[in-house]
Amino acid sequence: MLLPAAIITAQNNNGILNKFSLAENYENTGDLQKATKLYEDLYLANPDNNVFFESLNGVYLKQKNYAASVNLIERQIKKNPDDINLYGLLGSTYYLMGNEEKAYEVWDEPFTFMKPNPVLYSVIANYAVQRRAFDKAIDIYEKGKEAAGDKITFSYNLAQLYSITMQFKKAAEEYCNILAKNPAQLQTIQTKLLANANKPDALKVTISVVENYAGKDNLSFSYLLARLYIENKDYEKAFDMYVDIDNRQSQKGRELYKYAEFLFREKQYSLAKDVYEKIIGRYPESPLIASSKLGYAKALEAILMNEYADHVPAWKPYFPIVTYESEKIDDVIAAFKDVADVYKHSEASYEALLRIGMIKFYLLNKQDEAKSYFNKVINEASLSGSAADAYRELGKLALLNGNLTGAERNFAKITILSKIDLQKITDAKYNLARIKFYEGDIKSAQKLLADIMKNLKDDNANDAIGLSLLMNTSKNDSSNLLLFAEAEFLADQKKFTQAADKYKMIAGNPRAFIFHSVASLRTAEMMLALSDYQQAIKLFENVVEEGEKNIYADKALYLLGEIYQYGLGDGAKAIEIYEKLLAKFPLSIYIDEARERIRNLKEKIS
Repeated sequence: MLLPAAIITAQNNNGILNKFSLAENYENTGDLQKATKLYEDLYLANPDNNVFFESLNGVYLKQKNYAASVNLIERQIKKNPDDINLYGLLGSTYYLMGNEEKAYEVWDEPFTFMKPNPVLYSVIANYAVQRRAFDKAIDIYEKGKEAAGDKITFSYNLAQLYSITMQFKKAAEEYCNILAKNPAQLQTIQTKLLANANKPDALKVTISVVENYAGKDNLSFSYLLARLYIENKDYEKAFDMYVDIDNRQSQKGRELYKYAEFLFREKQYSLAKDVYEKIIGRYPESPLIASSKLGYAKALEAILMNEYADHVPAWKPYFPIVTYESEKIDDVIAAFKDVADVYKHSEASYEALLRIGMIKFYLLNKQDEAKSYFNKVINEASLSGSAADAYRELGKLALLNGNLTGAERNFAKITILSKIDLQKITDAKYNLARIKFYEGDIKSAQKLLADIMKNLKDDNANDAIGLSLLMNTSKNDSSNLLLFAEAEFLADQKKFTQAADKYKMIAGNPRAFIFHSVASLRTAEMMLALSDYQQAIKLFENVVEEGEKNIYADKALYLLGEIYQYGLGDGAKAIEIYEKLLAKFPLSIYIDEARERIRNLKEKIS
């Protein structure tokens, strides 16, 4: 009995598919000879199947059997002389053979008998690009652009190839041609030009090209040029561009304000200050004037804080309050007061009051005056954006003065505020956990820490894990746990000598197994806070000598390096210590910082 034709066809198809899958498997596993035999059989049986043709050609190329590839493609061209892709493939084979002249001749052949069209140019140029024959691809794209009605696609392709071949001036010209025709392409073109900015001379020649286009009716060129000036760190020229843009659009300082905000984010505080100041002077009626005055004051503050940072030993884990004397403090406070007085009951006003309070607290150590500013923010605007920060600073003040009840009350207020940054809430919870720890309420402390540890990406997660682990593993040593809590509370109050005495008691107690490591480290940190460098060095060295027995040995070694670098100014010794850290603790969290310190110190010494 004969099978119906449909069944025969299905069985044949299944056989072909199985054979093709087997050929692919041989090719993927590197058995190219067996794959070739199967592909040849499939192609001969199905000469019109492009998949079999391309697979066979591909396996010939893998074996560098270029003669077979040429014969195969030429046979296919005879059957399909109008198939553009076949000329692309044939040219590619000749190019791989090293016969560039023949490859170019084959790629040019379709243009001798086919009507030129964008697709033809694009397809052939793409084959040249695939073989990294960039000069030939550029030639084809240029001819295609000349013949095309829509030149933008060709300009993009040319610009990309000019960038690859380091012809940055020509690339910039192409991008500018696109922008001249379509100003809406600004963001795309800006991104592509900035991608070349770190290549030798690219930014310089790009700016020179764009300068020739700027100043015309197309504002996109002005925006682009301003951004390129910024990339070149030519901030004054960028400022002039934004002034021009602002004037041409009658935006009353909006573009300048965006620029000032950018400068501030980039920590170019002095320039940001100047731009804010010019907005205030040029556009006194602008709706951005309050924000600009606040920005001006914050820029002044940032400049002041950079100077203050040179007087504060912030590299130390603990250090006393350092009162700072500077004439600039009055200027900063006056700038913030101007905002607070002129724009009363506004967000800008309350942020200004908050920042005055912080200057009084941290720079001048005038705690009562600072407290009055923080309270003013809370009393007048408990739902403002600055309220959470004011509660935080009041909590810190209370903690510093040993007032756990006041500290707890203020940190707790933050956790119930709405519409505030989640990080501020978890910061408050961590502080509350420490307060509960100081009070001996371990259960409440652990509950708060558990909330924080739910998100391991939280800034407080590592500290929360450390404190929680300490409390969990010391349940049977309540006396040392409470003594350690007392010492931590004293350290928070900056009572370093009293804290050191308690840490020493724990570290010296042979029964304090769990607390020995951290208490030994803390004792050294207290000596460091008191600037007793010799004693601190001795204690840190003791921790380091304990090696794996003390989980803080790597931190102790890192802090030793910092003492020599910052405390004693001995760069060579600091390098020696940091290099020891790299060798002894290759998995330490301080590795990257140690490498950076070594690099900077060596550059400084040389």
